[in-house]
Amino acid sequence: MSQRSGLDIRVLVGILIVLAGGFLLLRNLDFLDFTIPSILFKWQSILIIIGLILIAGSSNRSTGYILVVIGGIGFYPEFWPIVLVLIGLYILIGRVLPHRPSDGDINSENFNDVSIFGGGKKQYRINNLRGGNITAVFGGSEINLRECTLAEGVNVLDIFAIFGGTEIHAPGEWKIEMDLVPIFGGFSDNRRLDPNLVQNEDRVLKIKGIVIFGGGEINN
Repeated sequence: MSQRSGLDIRVLVGILIVLAGGFLLLRNLDFLDFTIPSILFKWQSILIIIGLILIAGSSNRSTGYILVVIGGIGFYPEFWPIVLVLIGLYILIGRVLPHRPSDGDINSENFNDVSIFGGGKKQYRINNLRGGNITAVFGGSEINLRECTLAEGVNVLDIFAIFGGTEIHAPGEWKIEMDLVPIFGGFSDNRRLDPNLVQNEDRVLKIKGIVIFGGGEINN
C-alpha cells in the first residue's frame, strides 16, 4: 500500500482556507484592522505559496521546491541563470542516482508525474502498481494505466491540481474509489463499464488529493 509522509495536503489547505476566511470575516466586522498586501496576489507569491504547501503536505516535495525557486527568481529576474544551473545539476544527478521509475518500467511499483506550465502523455506498464503522485500546476497530463496490474490491497494515487488537470485511462475491471476535494473544480469517473463485468474487490485504486480551479476524469 502506498504511504505518504508529512501532513495530509487536503487538511493543510483546508486549515489555510478556514484561517483566511476567519481573518477576512473579522476584518469586515471591524474586529480586526488590517490590509492585505498586494504582493500576495502576484504570480510569484502564488507559486511560492503552492510550493510551500506541497513541501509541507505531500510526498512529492521536489515539485514544491521547483515552484518556490521559480517564484523566488520571478521576484529577482537577474538571478534567472540559476535555473540553468539547477537544470544541469538535475541532469547530472539523474545520471548517478539509482534508477527511477519511468514510462514502460514494469519493475517499479509507483510512478510520479509532474506537469508545470505544460504537459504531455505517458503510458505505464507496471506489473504490481501500488499508486503514485500526479501534480498539475498550470498544465495537464494524460496518463495511460491500461497495461498496468494493480497490487493486492488498497493502492493510493495522490493528485494535486491547481489551474490544471489530468486524464487517466484505466481498465473497467479496476475498482476505483475517489476521495478528492474539489475547490472550483471537479473530478469524475467516466469509464464505460460493462454491466456483466465483476470488479476485483481485493485490488482497489484509491484516488486522493485536491483539485483547485482544475479538474480531471477517468476513462477506459
